[in-house]
Amino acid sequence: MGLVAVCKYQRTKTPFFVEQAGLNLYSLEELSYFLYHNICLADRRLFDERLSRWLREEFGCTKLAEQIEKRKTSGAGIQDLVLPVVEAGGFFSGQEIAELRERLKGLAKLQEQERLKLRADELLNNRNEWAAMEEYRHILKMHQNSRLGLAFYGAVWNNLGVCYARQFLFAEAAECFETSCEYQEDEEIRQQAELAHQLAEGILPGAGRKDFDFSDPQKKLLSWEREYRMRQK
Repeated sequence: MGLVAVCKYQRTKTPFFVEQAGLNLYSLEELSYFLYHNICLADRRLFDERLSRWLREEFGCTKLAEQIEKRKTSGAGIQDLVLPVVEAGGFFSGQEIAELRERLKGLAKLQEQERLKLRADELLNNRNEWAAMEEYRHILKMHQNSRLGLAFYGAVWNNLGVCYARQFLFAEAAECFETSCEYQEDEEIRQQAELAHQLAEGILPGAGRKDFDFSDPQKKLLSWEREYRMRQK
């Protein structure tokens, strides 16, 4: 039997729209839950005037709104903005809050490109491909950080290719997969590039093969992407 948490704040008629995830949130508890499980999507843009106004007008959380405003004005880190909101939701135990604090500290130690990739990966996992594409492109426009290694940039190019493939932009996807292999040769990604090329040319992949699933020519491409992600972890 699952546990049930009783919300102390009412569900609001006016939602808070989280642009980073394309979500409407209707309670402070929902916002707290979202931040706890999606800290890679939390940035300073989320803690703007809209959030302060929503907290004041919908829940009467004036002190919380003022706390966030003061911390943002003083240049506080993302940890000092996220934690008060998560704690206000009342969902998580002291141990869970402590674990979240450590996760946030870990993110702060990463290179900027690494943080951006984690954010992009989270967007991609949430099926927000267009937003993920912008983040991956941003990484690739930055000065290449030799400390991150070739495998890192190969993964960025691969994931950008997945974004294109999910939008049925197969020519662009094939180019990204091929570029990924230039950074780090990988047979699975090479096959993804070949499949994307076929799709771009209007050729039904696997023609003449009995084991190919013709109902969804994208299925094999995305299955290779999932396998690649598992190996990366």
